Amino acid sequence: MNIRESSYGYWGSSRSFLWVAAGATVGIGNVARLPYLMGEHGGAVFLGFYLLCLLLVGLPLLATEWVLGRWMRDDVISGFRRVVDAAGASRFWVVIGYLSLASAVMVLSYYSVIAGWSLAYAVRAAGGVFDGIGVEHAREAFLSFAQDPERALSWHTIFMVTACIIVTHGFRDGIERAALRLLPTAFLVAIGLCVYTMLTGSTAEALRFLLTPDWQKFGWRGALEALQQAFFTMALGIGSMLALGSYLPARAPLKRLALGVVLIDTLFSLLAGLAIFALIFSAGVEPASGVALLFQALPAAFPAGVVGIVVALLLYTMLFIVTLTAASALLETTTRYLMDRFRTTRVFAATSSSLLIWFLGLGTLLSFGVLQDATLMGRNFFGWMQWLTANWFAPATALLICIFTARIMPEEMARSAFGEREGWLFSLWRTLLRYPTRLALIIILGYSAGLLDWIAELWG
Repeated sequence: MNIRESSYGYWGSSRSFLWVAAGATVGIGNVARLPYLMGEHGGAVFLGFYLLCLLLVGLPLLATEWVLGRWMRDDVISGFRRVVDAAGASRFWVVIGYLSLASAVMVLSYYSVIAGWSLAYAVRAAGGVFDGIGVEHAREAFLSFAQDPERALSWHTIFMVTACIIVTHGFRDGIERAALRLLPTAFLVAIGLCVYTMLTGSTAEALRFLLTPDWQKFGWRGALEALQQAFFTMALGIGSMLALGSYLPARAPLKRLALGVVLIDTLFSLLAGLAIFALIFSAGVEPASGVALLFQALPAAFPAGVVGIVVALLLYTMLFIVTLTAASALLETTTRYLMDRFRTTRVFAATSSSLLIWFLGLGTLLSFGVLQDATLMGRNFFGWMQWLTANWFAPATALLICIFTARIMPEEMARSAFGEREGWLFSLWRTLLRYPTRLALIIILGYSAGLLDWIAELWG
């Protein structure tokens, strides 16, 4: 069964798609989490195992989502109906499309709030707000900002409007053009910041923290954290790669593209992480991860004076850029669904999607303020959104995709959809999906659910 033509057109080139797909994976989570995990769980040992997980889990799943998206040439729900019918499988498997769409909406709803903070901090940096600020003052300033719904709402709105404008221009004139311009710019900024920290003599301690091998610090938890990070860093199970893959030409070199995305994603995370932790250690600030690193520890690490203002402005602008490219890919997933399901224009679909996501994001925004203590089973609104998507929806969706492609889809159909000429490559891809990749996803689900921690306590 041949891959049908795309009624919407194709990416401008393989190089263009490479930057778009890399833009979907490179995000604020990579910068804020991977380097910290390396430092806490064995340095180079963690990095080596993480790269192995990318090859055995991330690469096969990434290629699978592109393969399915390219075969479907449709939104994630209608597309899975088509592929399930063509495979002669149960309609149960259409749940993959629903989970993918729900994940895209939910992830972007809280991601946009955090991304808005990065833009707000870039503006603050330009105004010299962080000049000479201490750690405690930086923490208090962030909490004051995050708990002020009016200020946070403004930046959340600005970010969603910006992402919406990009997507309304189309996947070629909007998403592709933005990725080709913005992501290389973010790379140049990361390289420039690394050069600056090398010249100021603050890189050596960061390198020791990130790369010193320590098997004792690695352990089974380090292995599980590396596996989990390798899955989440590729933006899998949340619909964006399915949507981007729908515009891929039939003869696109999947192997080279997937390797390229892994290389760009990893290299950027390491460069940005090196620059950030070099600044952290030079100022004597305690290392952290996530929001605490970027918005509480980091503002206190910038040098005083004009140089510090410029460094802070560049760094938060870089963070804003990578969040914007990732958000555009997620928004394309929901936009494409509305376009195909209701036959609307792209402008209407993107605007409607953005409004829905903006409104849902209010729950996350207020979770840092007036709704902070409004909890259900110990979690507020933001906690539930993050827990559902990261611990259940994304890994469960990826596991279902893995099982469907490797076990349910007929071999000839899968071979035709894969499209690569080398027969051994198809066999390797399907074998990885059937065994190590599927097992890894089951482990990720068990770890996310706390099952492995429970077993460890029981065993101990």
